[in-house]
Amino acid sequence: MAQRSSGNTVQALQSLFSRLHISGTAMAAVIQDSPSPPAGFVQSSKILFDYPDADVVLRSHDFQMFRVPKLYITNSSNVLRELIQAAPDTSDATDSASVQTRLPEVQLSERSAILSGLLTFIFPVNPVLPSNIEATMELLSVAQKYEMSTVLTHIRSFLSRQRPLFISPENAFLAYSLAQRYRLREEANQAARLTLKFTLTIESLEDKLAIMPGDYLHELWKYHQRVQAQLRLDLPSSGAGAALKGFKCSQFSKNGNPYWIELYIWSIIDYPSRFDPIEFQMALARHTAGSSTTRCSSCILIPIENMRTFWTTVVATVDHCMEKAESKLSILGTETGPRGHMGTPAVSLPLPESLDLSEADVVVRTSDLTTFLAHKSVLASSSWVFRDMFTLPWPPNNEMVNGLPVVDISEDAGLVRSLITMLYPIPSELPVSYDRILALLAAAQKYDMGAVQSSIRAEVARRPPPTLDGVLAFRAYAIASNSKLTPEMEMAARLTLDRPMTFEYLGDELRLFEGRALRELASFRKGCRDNLVSCIESFLSINNGPSKIWVDCPKRPKSSQSKSSPPTVTLPTWVHNLFGPLIEELKQAFTSPLIKPSSIREKYLEALRKHAAPDLCTSCLGVHALKGEWYCVQLEKALAQAREKMPVNFA
Repeated sequence: MAQRSSGNTVQALQSLFSRLHISGTAMAAVIQDSPSPPAGFVQSSKILFDYPDADVVLRSHDFQMFRVPKLYITNSSNVLRELIQAAPDTSDATDSASVQTRLPEVQLSERSAILSGLLTFIFPVNPVLPSNIEATMELLSVAQKYEMSTVLTHIRSFLSRQRPLFISPENAFLAYSLAQRYRLREEANQAARLTLKFTLTIESLEDKLAIMPGDYLHELWKYHQRVQAQLRLDLPSSGAGAALKGFKCSQFSKNGNPYWIELYIWSIIDYPSRFDPIEFQMALARHTAGSSTTRCSSCILIPIENMRTFWTTVVATVDHCMEKAESKLSILGTETGPRGHMGTPAVSLPLPESLDLSEADVVVRTSDLTTFLAHKSVLASSSWVFRDMFTLPWPPNNEMVNGLPVVDISEDAGLVRSLITMLYPIPSELPVSYDRILALLAAAQKYDMGAVQSSIRAEVARRPPPTLDGVLAFRAYAIASNSKLTPEMEMAARLTLDRPMTFEYLGDELRLFEGRALRELASFRKGCRDNLVSCIESFLSINNGPSKIWVDCPKRPKSSQSKSSPPTVTLPTWVHNLFGPLIEELKQAFTSPLIKPSSIREKYLEALRKHAAPDLCTSCLGVHALKGEWYCVQLEKALAQAREKMPVNFA
């Protein structure tokens, strides 16, 4: 491992600690108790709002100041009223606009750009919206955070009049993801409804998959499922088709409605994206402008009032179904509680007795409060992270256990115990489950233990390969991807090719995916599919492909020829019947597994048997006897190479 500058790492750690210190929640304080601005901010700090009758100062997270009358603020937000009331009455005059002006100050955690926009919706000035959708969602979330219901309504009303629309089909998936992140139910519902205009499949959404984490996408998929289930219950019994009864349609359903109307209603249930007036008009056009035997000249004469009644009933029913589905939409947000070291009972997992810890000089404490003795020298020699950590002076208030300093880490006792057995010259004890092995590899990577990570992989390689049946291959890929474990990602990605890749198949495992990981896996699958299609098509080539051994079949289609060109050589029909369906199956690369090389031999033998069975084709049977094994080997090798040559290019 290349030698590093520990000084640079120390500075990086100190910078990290500093950033963590100043990024707190909103708090009220006088200036001397507020976070001190970095040196670069002192000169750039300025007053963005300066009302003559100001009696409070709001300071943004980036140290900009807003001198405003507190009456406007307190009337808009009970939360800010309490923060202002908790602020002392005076502030440091040197940071004020005038030495004589001493105002209470409230430190807030929002950026000045967001606070500026928020204040334009509180004070009697022209409202100013942020320039992009993400900042606008952040603005809405801040108004919601401070319980500004009137301001929130004002912002949403202002947004509804904007053109282009704030949330539209073009940005619906991005808007939904941002609304989930900022916990905005109204915007999440609005965006989720607009996503119904799209068919929700992994293949069709490939370019949008990176927009949102897997748990948001999983919730959106469940919403689509609920809408379809509700439509299946309500739409057929809505009575919408009754408005079109009594007309002389060429085809009627069992309940007396025009058959094309029944088909359109059921198409909405299967594909909610077809709930659209243009789709309805297209369905009518197909019905009235069909062939001479199916064309209906009566339905084109249905009065517009009846059409309007039908469509109004459908709209009301579909809206009701969407509202029911939206009522169960979970707003997930991104806030997760910190993994602290309080409130969880300690787990007793003693280290092996063969490990001599009599001269241990540090205590490692896990997330579940289990403590392990260790040697700084062992930790430092295995990990640059621990080496750099131990070069820092221990804080004076650092906790001690039995006179030894404590290092808190976020892994649980089981993982830390396994990790320690990898650090000392004792028999290693790896976890049993593959999930936990991935977690152990991730911990070794997190602490920059390259040699330990290699040892874990070598130990895993000596074991029987992990059983990753069914959806477990996708689960392993998602976990490995989240921790950037490249070898494990590649292994799992190739295993997923033998399974369908649909929302239905992934189910709850979808929540483990980061959006980019799902998109990369979908792109990898498409690339493998394209390689396999090219490979199979090469076996339909007469000139260079292995299939030219079958050209002497007497049952092959007669070649076409002209006086000016030589006859065209063709392959027997059974060869096309073998490979044609395989190419069609590969077009469904996401709903079905990709073809395995090991399965092609059986398909070949079945196609040949069907060809030779009716009246014996001695030509093809003779070729099979002489070259059939060679042909199958060529097929298997070519398909294996087609799957393997697609690189797993994960960012």
